[in-house]
Amino acid sequence: MSSNIETRYFRTIFPMGNATRATTPKTVTAPGRVYAGQSQQQRKQQRRQQFLQAGLEVFGTEGFRNATVRGLCRQAQLTDRYFYSEFGNLEGLLQAVYGQCMDDIKQQLFNAFSQAQPGGQIETLAQQGLAAFFAAMQDARVARVCMLELEGVSTATDRFYHGYMQDFANMVMTLARTVHPHWQLSDEESALLGTGFIGAMRQVTTYWLQSGCRASQQTLVSTGMRMIMGLVRQLEAEQK
Repeated sequence: MSSNIETRYFRTIFPMGNATRATTPKTVTAPGRVYAGQSQQQRKQQRRQQFLQAGLEVFGTEGFRNATVRGLCRQAQLTDRYFYSEFGNLEGLLQAVYGQCMDDIKQQLFNAFSQAQPGGQIETLAQQGLAAFFAAMQDARVARVCMLELEGVSTATDRFYHGYMQDFANMVMTLARTVHPHWQLSDEESALLGTGFIGAMRQVTTYWLQSGCRASQQTLVSTGMRMIMGLVRQLEAEQK
């Protein structure tokens, strides 16, 4: 794949300067005193990971609206002083847990799509991407956090969530237009098609989750493939 396409993929999957994201300003700190073989920064990072794992467990099983700071601190085995210092409130932790889950999924999709090139086999790439996405959703905690828990929390969290949805829509259509550069699509049409497909996958996953996860991963992938290939065939027919 050319460096041009790699750059497009990197900027699509890990956009720089996205105003919809809540970010924490980075500060340069001294290494600090070493304690139990760890620097101050290492201990801080370890505590953050403990809270992220606790958040995934609590939000993914009990739900955000049933969570308490006390319960999360108990799950993380840390005091609330560290919680408030790192995340500020429960919503801050929810966004951080969601972001970590979604960034992991985006990286897996990037790996699946990394060989995309003009004239390539979009069916194979789509199959690999859907398999990676639905494999991640097999962890019901991840599925619940990513599909159910963010909507309606606040205006800021809605913006944060929709920013990720836009990233995924852009990624899907970047893949499609890389493999099929002859498609005559405006940027507006591309954005709408990508958003529609991501919305459909989200609804499929939500239905699967709320119906007791009965459908197999293979069934979920084949459902997504029918949607993708139907769109591909329609767009190919329009070019003739």
